[in-house]
Order: sequence, then structure tokens, then C-alpha cells
Amino acid sequence: MTENIEDLVAPQQEHRRFVRRDVKWKVVIKDKARNIIVDAMTINVSEQGTLIATNEAFKKQQIFPLMIQARIQEKKLKIYTMAEVRHIVIKKDFFQLGVLFKQIRPNDQKLLSRFAENII
Repeated sequence: MTENIEDLVAPQQEHRRFVRRDVKWKVVIKDKARNIIVDAMTINVSEQGTLIATNEAFKKQQIFPLMIQARIQEKKLKIYTMAEVRHIVIKKDFFQLGVLFKQIRPNDQKLLSRFAENII
């Protein structure tokens, strides 16, 4: 076989509707089912959701209150949302949760959109 494997495989591109921006912000999750507060950290954010790292396991489609402690242009902001776990990646020492914002104030969503697009 003389073909180059890279020539046989179509390039994989992500088809996201919303731009994401890498950022590390503190996150607090309220797990009502277990009656605990869970600390986490964002990996990236968009206007519609965030990828977070946490030491606690959650279930796909689980919905919980989530607070992001953002820092934008030297301003500290708290963004409150209801978020749904859309996907989970199990890493060696932690979990990555892709969450979708189910409820978020429109001004906070606009702020995250502008941040993700590097406007602010």
C-alpha cells in the first residue's frame, strides 16, 4: 500500500454554531440531588455554554445551577445560569463537562458572546 494515510482521511473540522474562547474562571455548581456544592474551572466559554473541569461526576442531561466567577477587563463578575450536561469526557484525574446554558440573563449571554468573539 503506497498511499499516504493522511490523503485517505478527510480533514476533521468542528462545526460549532458559536465561537468559544479558552479561559480559566472559577465555577461553582450546586448539585441538588446530592445536596453538595462542587468547585470547578472553565476550560472555554461561548454564549451558549462552557466546557468545565471538575473532580465530581455528573450525569448526561443533568441540570443544575451554575455560577461562573468571570473576570473581564479587570472587572469581577458573577454569572448565574441553569446548565445542562450535554457531554462528559473522563480524564485521568478529573471530568470534563460540556454544558449548555438553559437559563441565563440576556445581558450575561451577550457579555459571554462578546468575550468569546474577542470583542472585549
